[in-house]
Amino acid sequence: MSRKESRVQAFQTLFQLEMKDTDLTINEAINFIKDDYLDLDFDFDFISWLVTGVKDHEAILDETIEPHLKDWSIHRLLKSDRIILRMATFEVHHSDTPKKVIINEAVELAKQFSDDDHYKFINGVLSNIND
Repeated sequence: MSRKESRVQAFQTLFQLEMKDTDLTINEAINFIKDDYLDLDFDFDFISWLVTGVKDHEAILDETIEPHLKDWSIHRLLKSDRIILRMATFEVHHSDTPKKVIINEAVELAKQFSDDDHYKFINGVLSNIND
């Protein structure tokens, strides 16, 4: 499967981990994906790297993102927007994937999982975050 589809799975895993009533660990959440999608060829190493990286660096990612929110705080954002911004910011700072590709994938995630025009907001914030 493509990185795009693996990013969707990483997003869904992070969303699940953000739910207040879940006691899942990162490994348990990732293992659910493996169990449910064993017949698919997801890049589980990438999913695990992205989910673990975002969770381990959450506070630093929020500090990096927040100055670019213009009159918003990270905790006032929709959960989906917050997760997408964290994922993309982590990937920009910790991978060799071109920033344009990461932003484009984040915009596509926002179109799929966020409110109507929030992809524009995601694009604007990520475009202002330095590599």
